[in-house]
Amino acid sequence: MVKKLWILSFLWATLFNLYGQNMVINPSFEEIWECPYTMDQTKLIKNWFPFGTADPSPDFFHGCAVDGFMGVPHNMFGEQKAKSGEAYVGMICYLTSRSGRGWKVPVNHREYIMVQLTKPLVAGNEYYGEFWVNLADACEFSINNIGMYFTRDMPNFDWQAMEFGYYKAQVQSDPKKQLDDNNGWTKVSGTFVAKGDELALTIGTFKPDSSLTTKKTKRKFITGRDKNLPKHLQPMIAYYFIDDVLVRPVDPNESIFPDPLLAQQPVDEEHFGPAEVGKRFTLQNIYFEFEKANLLRSSLLELQRLEDYLVKNPNIKIQIEGHTDNVGSREFNEKLSEKRAKAVVDYLVQHGINEFRLEYVGHGSKYPVVPNDTPENRSLNRRVEFTILEK
Repeated sequence: MVKKLWILSFLWATLFNLYGQNMVINPSFEEIWECPYTMDQTKLIKNWFPFGTADPSPDFFHGCAVDGFMGVPHNMFGEQKAKSGEAYVGMICYLTSRSGRGWKVPVNHREYIMVQLTKPLVAGNEYYGEFWVNLADACEFSINNIGMYFTRDMPNFDWQAMEFGYYKAQVQSDPKKQLDDNNGWTKVSGTFVAKGDELALTIGTFKPDSSLTTKKTKRKFITGRDKNLPKHLQPMIAYYFIDDVLVRPVDPNESIFPDPLLAQQPVDEEHFGPAEVGKRFTLQNIYFEFEKANLLRSSLLELQRLEDYLVKNPNIKIQIEGHTDNVGSREFNEKLSEKRAKAVVDYLVQHGINEFRLEYVGHGSKYPVVPNDTPENRSLNRRVEFTILEK
């Protein structure tokens, strides 16, 4: 247990030296897998994930781009220096197309970027969020709303739900001010009180088109045009660059990482329940990278509790079961849930649990605990459980 505590403390200290008092890993998009060379390559940024209401394609710009198409400061949208470093992301925050041709959704088209924080937020605690935006040169509109939306898991945005004001960003730009500066960077910031266990941060525009104040820029978007469409039916957008994202506790005494001392606390059997054959338990606070089976650091404490539970009950054999929501194909969800269940088994084996005591299976979306009809319900259905097979 002392060794575990030392490893966790070393990990948190290393990350603190890298990012300071910031719960966002890779906050200015500098850590990358490789240089961008075309649009729709946010996946090349470490720790960040792209998605949206239709065909999401947030873009990644970096000074290492060789042809300048996706470069910094010169790129396909014009010229803009990074707020810091040599990278930023860009995304559509508003789009209008009377014809709908060339775009899957004619209204409320949004693109988003998401990152998972260093730890879940604590219920009742106050947090500060901040990021910087710049209106790209080559777009026709500016708008008055971009914000930060904190959730327990990755949200699934629907343009119809957006129309009814379903999504409530905790940190938003001032609605009285247009985000129309295409030269410098504009700060968006604010504080909020956490409901508890929020781990995913999504940045984008969460208000519907009908609630936005738009302003024409007299400039033009440079791609995606259908030459056969009349000018008044051409799609027009508000496209923004994002850089330097910050989330931190308002209380300077609150750590930005899970408390490694919690790992020293003995496991209370009531945390999972008595070790009885046939009993099924849900693992709390188990988190993976989006659409992947890579466990996040925030899962370590719960995994250690499961490991200690197995050590305390040396004769039990368990089955790890992965579940997903109903978004995506059945085949994809079944494979993903199986890989995630296996990732938990691999962790336990690597920490000394005999592999013959462990089985795993992926159920995909077969067994939801609640209807998959809201983002919150889908979040509950994405889970990992274990069942006691033998004692």
